[in-house]
Amino acid sequence: MVITIDGPAGAGKSTIARALAERLGLRYVDTGAMYRELTAAALAAGAELDDGAALAALADTPPPPGSDLRAEAISRHVSAVSRHPQVRAAMRGRQRAQAVDAVLEGRDTGSVVCPDADLKIYLVASAGVRAARRAAELDMPVDEVERSIVQRDQLDSEQLAPAPDAVVIDSSGLSVEEVVARIVALLPVAAATPLPGDRFWRTVRPVAEPVFRGLLRLSVTGAEHVPRRGPVVFVANHQSMWDIPALGAAQPRAIRYMAKSELFRPRPFGAFLRMGGTFGVHRGEPDREALRTVHETLVGGGTVGVFIQGHRQEGFEQAKAGAGRIAVVEQADVVPVALRSRNWRPGSRIAVAFGPPRRYARDGRRAAEAYRETADQLMADIRSLYEGAG
Repeated sequence: MVITIDGPAGAGKSTIARALAERLGLRYVDTGAMYRELTAAALAAGAELDDGAALAALADTPPPPGSDLRAEAISRHVSAVSRHPQVRAAMRGRQRAQAVDAVLEGRDTGSVVCPDADLKIYLVASAGVRAARRAAELDMPVDEVERSIVQRDQLDSEQLAPAPDAVVIDSSGLSVEEVVARIVALLPVAAATPLPGDRFWRTVRPVAEPVFRGLLRLSVTGAEHVPRRGPVVFVANHQSMWDIPALGAAQPRAIRYMAKSELFRPRPFGAFLRMGGTFGVHRGEPDREALRTVHETLVGGGTVGVFIQGHRQEGFEQAKAGAGRIAVVEQADVVPVALRSRNWRPGSRIAVAFGPPRRYARDGRRAAEAYRETADQLMADIRSLYEGAG
């Protein structure tokens, strides 16, 4: 999937594009930063800003170390650099090479760089709003920034025309979350398409559920908290190999579990996991494919199961921030689950406790901070449920 976001300076392109990429598990490509890097390199080299060929020759030259690409000096000259056809042609190849499962933002990403993008957005906002936003970033007087923005709009007029099929969104009175929600709502959704694992669950559940309920002697509390329809994320602790069948049998939804990629290496076992809808995640690194699978499952109204610690543990430490990211970024009900299954033996009992569903948001926090704090809150909720399930 490729989404382009274009618009004038200060319309919120970078913030929205970055948040949207996080939400969808896509790569974020800031094409404007490429021109700012070139502008910094050109100014440092003393290049003539009206010599398009000379500037294009600097296209692969990195900016000086420590360059502030958002500085007013860069903003003042970047339009003079980017307006040259030779420069834009040199940059276009780099931009298209990165346009794979990505959100691109710039001035003409939808009309020129990626004319076949799956969705094209054109962000606008009043000059006053744009100036206020940029002035807050640069700690400069609003009127001075507004004059600079108007001047830059005039210089960029050739690139500022939206693509004919772009959707125009005025961000003036909207929050970041509201703009992102509007864009996500524009994405095509194949709601009628069965999710991976649906057939497996329909076939196996009538037999497996009573078997596992009896074998594991399940004690279930809070099952009424589980939404019967719509997107749901189950976030649970992990104590034994029996947690997956216990959670599956304790509630009525078909769950797509996120599991470490190493489990898929034995091919027969990997095939069995995939048949049930389970998908792999590479631990210790951002896994865009896994995040995209999470998003597509939830957009389709399905459920995802996440073990918040990433592997089996007895205690309640080391909650992974990735679980917090899913809770914050995805528009889904998040249900904490406590599993008391440690040292299970035939004849003993496994307890499963569900907490009430809730939704999370960044609420103005930095992304990393919001993910970390949300993961810690979920871990605290799970611990409280665990203690009550004893």
